[in-house]
Amino acid sequence: MTDLVVAAPRRRLRSDDRRHQLLDTAATLVVAHGAASLSMERLAAAAGVSKALPYKHYDNIDAVLVDLYRREVRALGTAVWDAMRATPARHDLTRVAIRTYFDQLALRRDVLAALTGPGSTIGASAGTDRVGVAFEADVLVEFAGLDRRRADEVAGIVQGAIVGAASAWSSGRGRRQRLEDDLVWLIDGLLRRR
Repeated sequence: MTDLVVAAPRRRLRSDDRRHQLLDTAATLVVAHGAASLSMERLAAAAGVSKALPYKHYDNIDAVLVDLYRREVRALGTAVWDAMRATPARHDLTRVAIRTYFDQLALRRDVLAALTGPGSTIGASAGTDRVGVAFEADVLVEFAGLDRRRADEVAGIVQGAIVGAASAWSSGRGRRQRLEDDLVWLIDGLLRRR
């Protein structure tokens, strides 16, 4: 009598779980090979799914890359918000926010750098600049007590400064601690002006 080996049935993932799997796989491929080398077929092969499956979740590879970028930026913002919310009263919230931002950026640096390298339009396509400024305004209202009008005025300045400092650090043009100190000084100065 021969032993019959029956493979366990493949478990179907929920739609959200499948999207996360595809984004995780895309992140690995983008870091290893660059965003320009990614295709839907390569994504499917690396994820171990049929060629058609990524198309059930995304129209094309650009949509995958934009969603990946948004996910990374959203996770970064959520970490900052959570750190500020968990900080006891009378602590330096600006420093907590900036330090958390740089800590999270360090965790996501390779993926974000691969997605936003020279010539990339992924960041612009993702529309995260507007989202980032709106996020900064929400932070300023919630944690700094600014009224909405002043928060909206200051948010673009804060966002630009943070992105600029992060770019300087990521490209090796500045020391992290010095850049963090400069951002805290700038943001605290803006908050004092009310």
